[in-house]
Amino acid sequence: MLAVVVALLGGLGVAATAGAYDITAFTGTVVRPDGTTYADLAGEHPDGGIVDFTFATDGSGEPVGNTKDVRVDIPPGLVPNPEAFTRCTDAQLSAKSCPVGSQIGKQELTVRATIPTLALLLQPTRQTLKLQVPLYNMTIGADQVARFAFNPAMAPASGQANGDKSPIQIIGGVRDTTDAGLFFTISNLPTNPAVVRSKLTFWGTPGLTSHDAERGKSCTNSDNGIVQGAINTAHLLEAGIAGPCSPGGQPLPVKDTPFLTNPTRCAGPLTTRLTTWSYAGEQRNASFDTPYGALDCAGVPFAPTAVFGPGNVGNDAPMPLTVGLRVPQATSSSVRGSAHLDRVAVTLPPGTTISPSAANGLQTCSDAQFGRGTHNPIACPAASKVGTARIATPLLPDPLVGTLYVGDPKPGDRYRLLLVVDGHGVTLRLVGSIQPDPATGQVTAIFDHNPQLPFTAFDLSFDGGPRAIVASPQACGSATGNVRYGGWSGATVDAPAGFQVGGCGGDAFAPTLSAAAGSSKSGAYAPLTVGFGRPDGQQFLSRVRVDLPPGLLAKIKGVPRCGGAQIAQQACPEASRIGTASVQAGPGPAPYPLSGPVYLTDGYRGQAFGMVTMIRAIAGPYDLGTVVVRQSIGIDPNDAHVVVESDPLPQVVEGIPLRLRQLQLGIDRPKFVRNPTSCGTAKVRAALGSIDGTAAQGSSDLAFEGCKSLAFKPKVSLRFTGRKQAKRLQHTGVTAIVTQKEGEAGIRSTSVALPTAVSLAAANAKKLCEYADAQRDACPRDSIIGTAIAETPILEKKLRGPVYFVKGIRTDPKTGRQIKTLPHLFAPLRGQATIYVRAMSAISRNRLVTTFPSLPDAPITKFTLVINGGKHGIIANTRNLCRSGKLRGSARLEGYNGAKRSSRPLIGLPCKKVRKR
Repeated sequence: MLAVVVALLGGLGVAATAGAYDITAFTGTVVRPDGTTYADLAGEHPDGGIVDFTFATDGSGEPVGNTKDVRVDIPPGLVPNPEAFTRCTDAQLSAKSCPVGSQIGKQELTVRATIPTLALLLQPTRQTLKLQVPLYNMTIGADQVARFAFNPAMAPASGQANGDKSPIQIIGGVRDTTDAGLFFTISNLPTNPAVVRSKLTFWGTPGLTSHDAERGKSCTNSDNGIVQGAINTAHLLEAGIAGPCSPGGQPLPVKDTPFLTNPTRCAGPLTTRLTTWSYAGEQRNASFDTPYGALDCAGVPFAPTAVFGPGNVGNDAPMPLTVGLRVPQATSSSVRGSAHLDRVAVTLPPGTTISPSAANGLQTCSDAQFGRGTHNPIACPAASKVGTARIATPLLPDPLVGTLYVGDPKPGDRYRLLLVVDGHGVTLRLVGSIQPDPATGQVTAIFDHNPQLPFTAFDLSFDGGPRAIVASPQACGSATGNVRYGGWSGATVDAPAGFQVGGCGGDAFAPTLSAAAGSSKSGAYAPLTVGFGRPDGQQFLSRVRVDLPPGLLAKIKGVPRCGGAQIAQQACPEASRIGTASVQAGPGPAPYPLSGPVYLTDGYRGQAFGMVTMIRAIAGPYDLGTVVVRQSIGIDPNDAHVVVESDPLPQVVEGIPLRLRQLQLGIDRPKFVRNPTSCGTAKVRAALGSIDGTAAQGSSDLAFEGCKSLAFKPKVSLRFTGRKQAKRLQHTGVTAIVTQKEGEAGIRSTSVALPTAVSLAAANAKKLCEYADAQRDACPRDSIIGTAIAETPILEKKLRGPVYFVKGIRTDPKTGRQIKTLPHLFAPLRGQATIYVRAMSAISRNRLVTTFPSLPDAPITKFTLVINGGKHGIIANTRNLCRSGKLRGSARLEGYNGAKRSSRPLIGLPCKKVRKR
């Protein structure tokens, strides 16, 4: 009998000869208990999953070529749950002693074999045998997702075989393609016997009593019970080669744990693909489509939740963040499987934004370095890593773990996340998108078209520390966001999640101001730097107005202005550049620095001049464009001090809240900023405002010295005008001219006394400008008594304007009453700036004295004051000027450096020259 068995099994590997290697039949489907009806409910646990394929045979029934390898790609979303079941070891399988709870199906093989006759002298014949053995769930290695196996030696009488009776391994894996569907392979099929057909049946719920009869059962039968040469199944039984089948009937205590779950997407037929390779290297492909796709997605459960961590964070700071996605999975075959996650949109609480500080040293990972769709090693730069990821799935005993990287920006998708997790031979690579709100910066992170695979926990953990990409809200209290889940079933679920923000306290808005001059020398041209600081946690800076001290001026003359069209095109010429603006953006100890040029512009917002800052916002790998902010430059008409007022500072650029920490303006154009000509301390003052409307004031001192070394040599000339007005009681005109060289100390005050030959014409002093109208530059034209012209080297054009006669009023310091005095002079000089020049009139020792008590500290090389004469003139001659001999006035001038200068200029007269005879 042993010889018969050896002869039989030794001849099972006879090779086929004629014909072409091919797959003649293939079925891949899920079925109901009758074994044929398509199990079509989405998320259903079918009774079984069947993979059945047959190879071509020749006319005698021999397979055409021997199959070496098999790969089956199952539809996305159709998933097993091997982790829920007992596993068999290789040793147990070889010993035919696998635990009964490890059987998850059966394998039915049809093979072509050589069958001996009962009479040993007869030649053996080729026949077809059918084998059935249990299919087991096997232990897995660290690089395996799933492993199943069957042992052909478990078929009756196989112990007497001398052919290849090794267990056959079925190795499960996850496709590298974007659908991350599952597949399994069978490698190195034996050539002895030759496989004609394989029918694998995976039980949907292995513990059901309906499978008890098949549990542990194995058989060996001939094809249809009849073989050539009158040898049939009965003969095989007699030879000890076939049946009876080993008995099944082994129940399991756990009945309803599902092994298979249908896809949860209701679209199109489900396609299973088969690829085989022969030992000759021939490849064949086949596919099977179910009649239609899964049905009734509305009945698929989907109840995800979410959690954000840590539970407590400090305000306005770089923060670690864990986004925890939780999807409960069915553990009973009576409950349909949960919908697989198609899309998740994580919206962080308001105020939780991308941190600009993260740009420090940040790099991005290219698609090639990431290698999605491959098993290639990740080659992303270390500086592109921003966190970790962890996915717990019922398919595996251990979570998949990996890394979060920042991906290269793409058009329309600037902020990309690349996620890779690995484990058990799986590499799952997902691409997400961060979409900040362009107005508020509120972050929504989206992962779309996720694999149709189940998970119970999916944690995205963003690193903390100074370079964290997430910044916490500025406001304290409960911060709540939302996770919107979209299942492949079409269901949408919103799950709130949040954390507590603490650490608020102290000043809500107390920005700092600093100012520094490049030189402390009075009257020198030197750079000027003004800076603002905002500590973490305080309200964001929005409005800035800076008042420079009087005398700290800029030499506009000779500097080309950047025009509006050039600003719009961000194409200001280098010749217009006057300095550099620098900012530090982002929370924490390492805000991100940016800088850009400052240009002088034409007038802006009603002021004579303007500036524009253009900062190219290149933050690490991101080019956010050029941030353009305009400022007006005003000249206070009363003391000529410079007022710079900015447009509201940008708060969000391309979805990134700037969280400005430092703002510095450095004006360093050579020979542009001129120091005051006085000595001592001068204050730079600022009025600041937050985006919440809170106001703050600040000041910073500048110290100047060396003013005593400045020259102060102004010259005064006087002239009476109007030849016809030189007689007594006529009204002469007066022209006064003050000249000074550039670089001298500015004139603080001037007092000019006219000789007694003239006096104030009280009768013509009736059409006076009201004092209040003069204060607001609203004097009527009929109060004009002359003109004034100022020439300065810092402006390109002269300042000129009318001179008004204004009612004199002073306030009694004790009583507060207003007391009338002699009329004043008021001259609003206009041009590239507007300057108010005011003078008081008085009678001292019968002389008309005009005093300019407070002139601006500005370099005036020539100032001309013309008082009109004629019948409406305000100066009356007390005698004939041409017969009064030489007339002199007196002038007293005081400089901003404390120097004084007096003179008695000879007054020019409008008299005819006497011809010499």
